[in-house]
Amino acid sequence: MRALLQQAQISDQVSAEERNSQPIDLIPILIAQQFVLIPLYFLLPIWIFIFNSGILFFVYFSKVQHKFKVVKGLKVILVLIAVAGIFFSFHRLAGRDAGVSLIAIMYGLKIIEIESKRDVYILMLLGFFLLLAAFLFNRSFFIVFYQVIPVLAILYALQSLHTVHPSHLFYQNFFNSSSKYLLKQLLKYLMLALPIMIILFLFFPRLSGPIWKMPSDRNATTGISDSMTPGEISSLHLSNKIAFRVRFQGQEPDGNAFYWRTLVLDTFDGLTWRHANLVESKRWSKVSKEPFQKIKSEVLQDASMNENKAYHYEVALEPTQQKWLTFLDKPSRVISSATIFNDFSVSSNRKIFSRIKYQAESQGKLALDLKLSDQSYQLNTKLPDSYNPRSIRWAKKNRNKVASDELYVQLILQSINQKEYFYTLSPPIMDENTVDSFWFDEQKGFCEHYAGALVFMARAANIPARVVIGYQGAEKNTLSDYWIIRHLNAHAWTEIWFSGKGWVRVDPTAAIAEHRVEEQLLTDYSQRNSLFESFNFESIDLERLSLSKQLEFWLDQVNTGWNDWFLEYNQNLQQKLMMNLGLDKFSREQIALLSLFFIIGFMLLINFKWEFKKEKNSIFNQSISLLIKKLSKFSIVISPSTGFGLFVNQLEFDDLYIIGTSKDIKLSQNSIQQLKKLLRHYQLMRYGQNNCTIEEQKAFYARVKKLKLTGLTV
Repeated sequence: MRALLQQAQISDQVSAEERNSQPIDLIPILIAQQFVLIPLYFLLPIWIFIFNSGILFFVYFSKVQHKFKVVKGLKVILVLIAVAGIFFSFHRLAGRDAGVSLIAIMYGLKIIEIESKRDVYILMLLGFFLLLAAFLFNRSFFIVFYQVIPVLAILYALQSLHTVHPSHLFYQNFFNSSSKYLLKQLLKYLMLALPIMIILFLFFPRLSGPIWKMPSDRNATTGISDSMTPGEISSLHLSNKIAFRVRFQGQEPDGNAFYWRTLVLDTFDGLTWRHANLVESKRWSKVSKEPFQKIKSEVLQDASMNENKAYHYEVALEPTQQKWLTFLDKPSRVISSATIFNDFSVSSNRKIFSRIKYQAESQGKLALDLKLSDQSYQLNTKLPDSYNPRSIRWAKKNRNKVASDELYVQLILQSINQKEYFYTLSPPIMDENTVDSFWFDEQKGFCEHYAGALVFMARAANIPARVVIGYQGAEKNTLSDYWIIRHLNAHAWTEIWFSGKGWVRVDPTAAIAEHRVEEQLLTDYSQRNSLFESFNFESIDLERLSLSKQLEFWLDQVNTGWNDWFLEYNQNLQQKLMMNLGLDKFSREQIALLSLFFIIGFMLLINFKWEFKKEKNSIFNQSISLLIKKLSKFSIVISPSTGFGLFVNQLEFDDLYIIGTSKDIKLSQNSIQQLKKLLRHYQLMRYGQNNCTIEEQKAFYARVKKLKLTGLTV
């Protein structure tokens, strides 16, 4: 009787022995495994995808189709090949890329070892762990959204181990009603987990920093570096990746003000420009009761102060693995934790390995160093010995022809405009004297060639000058209120010191005649156009935007929202949330306890509902118990392996002798007809609908109670 009651509580009328003896269906397991690995295939070397795909087909034909058997020792050979491939690709087995590659390929090999349900449990649980590996490379919203699919696939594969399918064909089993019901239940369980996840995310105390860090490849520096060698910046123009985003508060700058300052390069060794000025500026003061520092009032000297606009904005900087922060030229208010040098380069206190946000203020017409110190003068007029002799002679000769430093710089720009100087992404290789080779021989280069040459020519005439690297231009997301700056906006320009004016920005590439600009730079990279035109952005009509561009803006807006609301939810934002909710009076420990109590209460509520549902099912159990008791009076016993389905079939053929323990007892024809109607009604209520009311169950119990069976003795 107990076995029959347990049988009535499950959705399939099969015995436990039948479920355990069923062979493992590898198809849902293979599908779940591949769903886990798919994001990593886009991030790892292509041969790992090919290798794992080969393993997938090998397992399918050997263990599903049974075309051949696995040869002993094959697993060892495959493991050795995999390890050798990883070492050949990365020259090591440690680190993020090599480590994740090794885990992914071993996870692909793990499927060969599937022999029992225990092996399936291990493989699927490892899948949950491997899902986290994708976040070491990319934490965008779309990766998170995709992860729902492998989670469901893993849960479905685990559940399939405990379900007897009527067919051995996966596609038939997957589209039957029981599988659809199973998927519905899996989604229901995930939805029940959402409130717990939200409570833990919002209220569980946030740490000030990560618990651990995964070492990444040190040579994977993204964007602008702390030096400039001809060819480095032009290589960035092949990348359409986003460098940072900017959201202005209030007034936005005009097109010609979109110069984003990152680093000043003041030392030249004949080939490479580097940053050498590590003297911290003393012209900044802390802002009281705010996490900012601003330039001192006595430094704010400008000939047209009433026209000097201040722009307030927030920068969301992508990882660079550098310390340097980027600001709209020229910063006048920065975060207090940053270090500001004499040349207005700003450094963070640590390298940037994850996306950060910071607020700032800039004033484009801010005059820097109206009086230049002797130390700064020497640093910014120094040239390496025995390099570029022709350029030095040309500089001294032409400086003597004009009356002022400004006229001399204007002469250089006039030469760039009127002579055959070309702006190209693929300049020829220069010889050892790079400035001489560019200025007199090749006359083809990118922004770093022109900026480096102008600074060299100015220094050769004893005019203080330096290279500034950063970004020029911006693209506004017309679906939102922020600007996008990409790596293809990377740019180099110069700052030249003039008496009475201080450091003045001079961009030599703006002097190049437009017909000598490489067509690729004018068409493929529209943000560069502002260097050669009026620097003014036209208003953008959304209807004129291509569908692909609108989709690009929309996807970036979604990803930006994900970063703002989830990835950047830190300790400070959590404290602001507590203040808004009136919970700031509680300590972090008290909030954690409140969160824990809420989760326990929620789980108790769910448990109460399940117990209530079980109580509803207990009416069915009482009905079946009463029916079995009535049948037992006629020595009729229904074994667990028989089930109600077979019992009803036997009623159809009036064959109850094989059920009864006594062959001399048989139910009357009237009793058989009553049993048929009753059990058909039971099957309809129990399995024909997902839920039946307590009233319906009570009515069924009443029918069983009224049932009167009579027997005939043969």
